[in-house]
Amino acid sequence: MRVDLNNLLAREGSSVQSAARGNQSAANNNAGNSTAVTSEQLSAASLSRTVTALPEVRQEKVAALAQQLRNGEYRVTAQQTADAMVSQMRERQAA
Repeated sequence: MRVDLNNLLAREGSSVQSAARGNQSAANNNAGNSTAVTSEQLSAASLSRTVTALPEVRQEKVAALAQQLRNGEYRVTAQQTADAMVSQMRERQAA
């Protein structure tokens, strides 16, 4: 089977031009309408992109803790364990 890319590209080009004409006519009809983006919205969008780019797991911290475990150097007090358990139970109740 042979695919004729020239014909395909020509059809796509004409549909893109038609869509552009339709968008321009819609823009002319809505000339009185406008949308303003605040600096807070831009900051929120920027923050969202930054958070999304961060890894879910902090590999450096995981590696350091794993090394401490292997060396027998990882120490957790009973108070730290109890605090973590209570904190986790509160999170589950809030959800």
